[in-house]
Amino acid sequence: MGKIILLNTPIGNMSDVTDRVKEALSTGTVFAVEDTRSFKELLNHLGISLEGKNIFSFHDQSEASQLDYMIERNKESTLYVASEAGSPIVSDPAYPLIKAALAAGYELDTYSGISSVIVALELSGLPPIPFAFDGFLPRENGKKKEAILNLSYGTHFFFEAPTRIEDTLALVSELHPEMEVAVMRELTKKFQTVHRFLAKNWKEENINPKGEFVLGLYQKTASTGNLTKQQELAREVLNSGGSPKSLAKLLAVVLEGNTKDIYAELEKKKTRA
Repeated sequence: MGKIILLNTPIGNMSDVTDRVKEALSTGTVFAVEDTRSFKELLNHLGISLEGKNIFSFHDQSEASQLDYMIERNKESTLYVASEAGSPIVSDPAYPLIKAALAAGYELDTYSGISSVIVALELSGLPPIPFAFDGFLPRENGKKKEAILNLSYGTHFFFEAPTRIEDTLALVSELHPEMEVAVMRELTKKFQTVHRFLAKNWKEENINPKGEFVLGLYQKTASTGNLTKQQELAREVLNSGGSPKSLAKLLAVVLEGNTKDIYAELEKKKTRA
């Protein structure tokens, strides 16, 4: 059966490529990569010939049929997977491919290297345990607000677009003015910058809204967002005299379950009684 090897590539400074990754890039013949152009530029920079290499584009927008093709085609070979930069499991395109490959009986290995999330954790100055990587914040303001309100205890890292970083910081300042924040820009690159501040002071920072950003937020205590929702629903239950529908809504929030399923279960128990 085939084998998939994840390649962690540099996120900015080309000196960060490991010897093991470099060897794989030199000797490997089949690659599934997020961006074929940038991948070929990496090979050229490292002085690695493109001759004899099959390089396929594969990312999170790829069709299911392309995923099936990659799995079927490489059953007897080693497939190397790389994102445009950093870890292919943190960025495009690895996870759907890994999930399908493991289900098909593939072996899985990784050639570790630099990751923007770990670099951000190390530079942020925020408490490292616990920490979570939460991907990109929602673009829609309402959903973004909900995500920030409901942060669990610990340090959270997000990718954020340069066009939205200032709006996001303004929102964090509004919702959590005393929150510890770290804004990291162009990690490992020539113009790497790190800003550490309380959310309410973000306007005092001279943050250049250009380049690639990682945003770090430290939530000192468990969010009260869900607690407020629970309190509202508890009042509804009391005011309704404890109707099954109101109780089901409350239990769905507390148990993180489905309101309809819980309501159906309550009705079953009511019938049995």
